[in-house]
Amino acid sequence: MLRALISFSIREPLIMLCATALLIGFGWFSVREVPIDAIPNIGENQVIIFTAWPGRSPKDVEDQVTYPLSVSMLAVPDAESVRGKSLFGYSFVQVTFKDSTDFYWARSRVAEQLGTAAALLPEGVVPTLGPDATGLGQVLYYVLEPPPEMNLAELRSLQDFVVKYELQAVPGVSEVASVGGYVRQYQIEIDPDKLRFHDIPLDQVTDAVRKSNIDVGAKTVESGGMEYIIRGRGFIGADQDTSQAVSDIEQTVIRSREGVPIRIRDLGSVQLGPEFRRGAIDLNGAEAVGGVVVMRFGENPRKVIDRIKLKMSQIEPSLKGVKFDLIYDRTGLINETIGTLTTALTQEVIITAVVILLFLLHLRASLVVAITLPIAVLMAFIAMNVFGIDANIMSLAGIAIAIGTMVDMGIVVSESIYDQLAEWEAKGKPGGKAARLSVINTAAAEVAPAVVTAVMTTVVSFFPVFMLTGRDYKLFAPLAWTKTFSITAALIVAITLVPLLSRLFLASHQRTHRRRTLISVVFALVCGLLVWSAGETLVSLTSISLIALTAGAVIAGGSCSYWILSERLRPVDENPIGKMIHFLYEPTLRFFMRHKLLFFSFPTLVVLLGMGAWIGMHSVLKPFESVARFLGVDADEVPGWVEAKHLFPGLESNDWIALDEGSWFYMPTLYPAASFTQAMEVLQTQDALIKEIPEVENVLGKIGRIDSALDPAPAAMIETYVMLKPVEEWREGITSKEIWEQINAVATLPGVTPASPLQPIEGRVIMLQSGIKAPMAIRIFGDSLDGLAQASIAVADHLKQIPQVNGSTVNPDIVLGKPYVEFDVNRENAARYGMSTAMVNEIIETALGGSNVTRTVEGRERYPIRVRYERNLREQIDELSRLPVVTHSDEIIPLSLLAEMKTTWGPGAINSEDARLVAHVSFSASGQEGALETVAAVEQSLRAAQEDGSLDLPAGYALQAVGSFQNQVEANNRLMWVVPLVILTNLFIIYLQFRNFPIALAVFSGIPVAFAGGMILLAVNDIQINTAVWVGFIALFGIAVDDGVVMATYLDQVFTRKRLKNTTDIRNAVVEAGLKRIRPCLMTTFTTIIALLPVIYSTGRGSDVAKAMAWPVIGGMTVALLTLFVVPVTFAAYKEFKMNLGLDDPHWAGTDDDVPSVS
Repeated sequence: MLRALISFSIREPLIMLCATALLIGFGWFSVREVPIDAIPNIGENQVIIFTAWPGRSPKDVEDQVTYPLSVSMLAVPDAESVRGKSLFGYSFVQVTFKDSTDFYWARSRVAEQLGTAAALLPEGVVPTLGPDATGLGQVLYYVLEPPPEMNLAELRSLQDFVVKYELQAVPGVSEVASVGGYVRQYQIEIDPDKLRFHDIPLDQVTDAVRKSNIDVGAKTVESGGMEYIIRGRGFIGADQDTSQAVSDIEQTVIRSREGVPIRIRDLGSVQLGPEFRRGAIDLNGAEAVGGVVVMRFGENPRKVIDRIKLKMSQIEPSLKGVKFDLIYDRTGLINETIGTLTTALTQEVIITAVVILLFLLHLRASLVVAITLPIAVLMAFIAMNVFGIDANIMSLAGIAIAIGTMVDMGIVVSESIYDQLAEWEAKGKPGGKAARLSVINTAAAEVAPAVVTAVMTTVVSFFPVFMLTGRDYKLFAPLAWTKTFSITAALIVAITLVPLLSRLFLASHQRTHRRRTLISVVFALVCGLLVWSAGETLVSLTSISLIALTAGAVIAGGSCSYWILSERLRPVDENPIGKMIHFLYEPTLRFFMRHKLLFFSFPTLVVLLGMGAWIGMHSVLKPFESVARFLGVDADEVPGWVEAKHLFPGLESNDWIALDEGSWFYMPTLYPAASFTQAMEVLQTQDALIKEIPEVENVLGKIGRIDSALDPAPAAMIETYVMLKPVEEWREGITSKEIWEQINAVATLPGVTPASPLQPIEGRVIMLQSGIKAPMAIRIFGDSLDGLAQASIAVADHLKQIPQVNGSTVNPDIVLGKPYVEFDVNRENAARYGMSTAMVNEIIETALGGSNVTRTVEGRERYPIRVRYERNLREQIDELSRLPVVTHSDEIIPLSLLAEMKTTWGPGAINSEDARLVAHVSFSASGQEGALETVAAVEQSLRAAQEDGSLDLPAGYALQAVGSFQNQVEANNRLMWVVPLVILTNLFIIYLQFRNFPIALAVFSGIPVAFAGGMILLAVNDIQINTAVWVGFIALFGIAVDDGVVMATYLDQVFTRKRLKNTTDIRNAVVEAGLKRIRPCLMTTFTTIIALLPVIYSTGRGSDVAKAMAWPVIGGMTVALLTLFVVPVTFAAYKEFKMNLGLDDPHWAGTDDDVPSVS
């Protein structure tokens, strides 16, 4: 089948060129259509239920809303966990589903379950589903810059009723959440003395206000042939005049006594004021108003943000001088990240062409491979478009690390064709054009099986990535897909397009010097004309003068044209590079075949060093020390032994992928009893101090929550986005980590706990995955808040004693850290005065907290009307019990007769997991060890403390380490059995190619050697191991055997053809095969290594992730150069062993006696 496909490609150039043109067109279309983001959407597959119950304490919300909903949601199909959070006035229930569950199917199942769960909730409490977005859907933060005469309340009204609705109508936007400023409110301040004077209970006031704000309809009336609609108007604020609305409220009649109406103005005052708020934002130390744009699930982030920006530019002229200021815009990270990988890809293509040119010294031969590489990349984008894979740092990194392998296939095929065509031309071109096509067909078919086998091993090697789960699967699956697409596309191109291009390009043309010069001059002028016509664009891109650009184009075009027209195919023995390679390779190979034991000591030493780099040299050398002790020798006395044990201490592990987002996410912890006003002062002070750091461009601080179900933040929770300037504007020598340390230093005010280092996307992932705001924490499961409070303090005290933990970052949940004023209703006294418990509590709610009894209708705007006692009475805690209450029996009594007041401590927030109460103690590593080692040490220490009784927890309480490291642990556990399985599968594929187990083992030996080389390079560069590094090794395993497969394939072909009578014949045959394949193998290895150098030396956004995967490949392939000797030497050793023992072998049946003599 391969031969037929190659033959068709060579003999039907027109069909193949048309198909190629279609692929290029569709590929370019796919490049423009594939959704683009910075990283894959690694948010949880979750549905959030948001329930507002204004004024209610976290305990009431937990008991009456969150707990019933959580229990009900446990029955939802495919739900993996149900996380609850109860705050003051709000309930959040997060139902997390399996990753395989359809997002909208999950929402429909939750909505269905809510239908029955709602019946369990208090009257008037209505749960709603959060926006159809993931936790990473917050793609844009903006603030509104007002003109000098506009205040924060007016700005918030503009945001709520104009900007929000305009932006929310943009396609792809799920929600626009407002934050900051003040929501306008009509406040009715009631004087209880006047209530007492007029004998009016408070509930009559609220009922009268509610009934005074209503419109009615009375059907229609026909008169004079016309139909009139009857309408009774009564809405407050219908004229959109605030002063008139205030007057309407003041005129509201409560009751009439003897024909004299008693109005609101007779009982108190009406004023405009701010609504009770639980969230605000601050920009660089000044309070602001803004919004957060939440992208709908599955949308293209860059396109959505572009649409938002277009809409902003359209509505900005109509906003009365208000301007948009974009603070956090993910397109910046997207563009920089994609730009980093795109630049690296471009450089890889150029470097690859140069390397091929240097090896072959033939420009057209290098063009054959250089042309096919972009075509293969476009084919990968076609597959991305068809299979719905987004373009992001991971998917593009998959293409980037595949470039070397993609080139390998084209090199092997083109070099084989080049070599045989050169020999054919050197013999005088016997057989003419027909023979030339046959030579190309034979040469391509000769190496095609080896190329297919190499591709299969590479593709199979990436199966472990598809076996990952959770965050790591979402993060690395796009990389595995694009790597697979790229390798498959490169295979198709190598066996179809490379032979065709070789037919068109690889030929020696005999033209006269005059003709070559004339053609080159014409081509040079055409190049200069094209550059001149695009002058303005090129000058703006390169900052080089138009004359210089044109002159360079003329010189380059003419020189290349003359070179191409003068080229001829050279046999390998005429190529200077080829002769040098053969000059060095042949004697070295013969030496190693004569001294096999000495040779095999090299890869053995490399493997030992690699294991030492991974787990520590002290661990590798322990068996040798044990043997030495058994023999009565102290190994430490051996010169250099101690130094060898400390050569490599072993690699540390890390959990999160090091994506530099170009900004920091600062989340300190305040004491839970802090008031909203106090927390706001802390926030503004911190933001002003952080803004003074020279590298900081903007500081956007948020306290509390935005108006979104995606933000379950308590009122005293601070989240600060610190946007950094471009790196070139930083102080010399300063690093991002040092900037973070400065942020923590200047912002850690008295009463503020230092924050763990996080970035915006990373922080959102961690919070949504584990419900904490630090990379790691201990979760405590318990049955009571009192028990959790004591347990969290005990666990925190123990963590501070562990060396691997940074004690200053240990932050326990203060479960009972909020001061409460509680009123216990005296039911007997209440009944004596004709009042029920509900009536007493309604008075407490309305008089002290205030009650939003209705809303004005002012055109498109809606504002609440709140009834409450006068402020001077509400804010004197000692006087609350003496507040006068008018009963329905027209008696006036103090509140203390109806309810007993006391102060106590209670929860500021209540967390639960699967309907069970939990508390967290967050912490950060001290840096002594990696993240996984730190967590392991913490778990071991806590377990030991529980066993010896130094950490005494109540019966039934459990501890669990949680955080982003859980993904790494799960990935490690799964990879430990999947990777060996895949390696064995690769061995089986290699065996199928040769049907000889010893030969398959010889080829397979490249994997452990390459693995060791990768580990050594990681240790030398002090790189921590995470899932990205392991993915780099998976990529390495697939390509480490490529050269061995190519070498062994030709060895098999030579041995099958040659007559082998003795050891000398075997070694000569090995040398012949080695010399035949050493140049393409060196080319593939060098291109794989050198092609990744742009990735290693890239410094832009996203480079850290790509580097983590490139380091193992470079280290492994550098050491894998030994494979160029391992396979031939092992092959020779095996054949010599069988021949010396007189064993039968299929290779003894060769008939060709043309074996080169020994040099």
